[in-house]
Amino acid sequence: MILKRSNARPEPDTLTAAEARTIAEAFDVYAGEVLFYGQSLRWDTLAEVNVVKAARYSGLAGWLVRYLVHGDDRYHIGLYAGEQEYVLPNVSLNTARYVVQTIAYYAPLPVLYEGVEGLSPLVEA
Repeated sequence: MILKRSNARPEPDTLTAAEARTIAEAFDVYAGEVLFYGQSLRWDTLAEVNVVKAARYSGLAGWLVRYLVHGDDRYHIGLYAGEQEYVLPNVSLNTARYVVQTIAYYAPLPVLYEGVEGLSPLVEA
C-alpha cells in the first residue's frame, strides 16, 4: 500500500505536551527535507514507512511498563531511504499517526506504507 497524498497538514495541537516534545526532539519537517534526530533525510529519497507495535515482556513486568510507565501501547516508526534506516522508537499511537500524516502531506513521491492500519489513508500500489 502507498500513503495517499494529503492536502491538509496534520494539526500539532492534537498532540499532548509529551508527544509534542517527542516530535520537537526527533522530527523536524521542512519542505525539502525532514531532520530525524538531526540527520537530514530528503523527502524525495524517502521510499517506505513502517509502523509496528512495540514488543513488551509478558507478565507483571510488561504490564507495569505498558500501563504504569507509558499508559498505553507503544509503537516504533521506521523510515527507509535507500540503504538508510531511521527509527523513532516507543511513541504513542497518536504520535505515530501525526508522523505518518505529516509524511503523507510533505512527501513529493509515493511512499510505501506497512504496519498499523488507520493512521492515514492508503491507496493500492
